[in-house]
Amino acid sequence: MKIAAVALALAAAATPLSAQAAPRIAMTLSGAELTALEAVREAVWVDWFSGDTASLRTVLGPELVAIAAGVPHWHSLEESLAASADFKANGGKLVSVSFGSTLTHRFGETVVMFSHYTVVTESGGRRQTQPGRATEVFVRSNGRWLHTSWHLDAEAS
Repeated sequence: MKIAAVALALAAAATPLSAQAAPRIAMTLSGAELTALEAVREAVWVDWFSGDTASLRTVLGPELVAIAAGVPHWHSLEESLAASADFKANGGKLVSVSFGSTLTHRFGETVVMFSHYTVVTESGGRRQTQPGRATEVFVRSNGRWLHTSWHLDAEAS
């Protein structure tokens, strides 16, 4: 029996790591945590399209990296705040934003949120509906969620 156990241990040790399945590292959020995080996410979108840069400064991390569809390079926090203010100053208005098919991966105090979104805006009396996909990163710091990055891509409308 002892020989069989040693042989099994040697065989397991001889199995290359590349042949072993990767361990699951993502954790789940509780229902209450997910609800709170979804509220933060929606508030960021509403605040961005409303040009509420003061509110955005309280929830967007200073290291923000914001990638938007059709924009050649990512934006920093200051560039994203300026784009939000410009949207509002140019008469842009949020009509609605909705999210579907949301999936989250939690890694300790960091959550990556994947979702489909539809944002409806109005400018100059003209409505535009833009569906897309979002990957957003949130980090819990001092008991609250901060939004540290997003990557948006557009789907054909």
